Amino acid sequence: MKLGASRSQLDDGLKTLRAKWEAVGEVWSDPIKVEFEEQLYVPLERQSSDVLRAIDQISALFGQIRSECE
Repeated sequence: MKLGASRSQLDDGLKTLRAKWEAVGEVWSDPIKVEFEEQLYVPLERQSSDVLRAIDQISALFGQIRSECE
């Protein structure tokens, strides 16, 4: 199983999201933005980072399994 492409796509998407969120933050500063950030953006960013770490761990595990089975 190759996870590299999926990991790369998620990582690139997360970087794009962060950049766009920073740009939005320069022009949007009302209570709705704060609520959106707390309820949606921050949890999404945290979950995406968690998934990237999990993919890294799974990739390492698969590498170890391949190595041991050869």
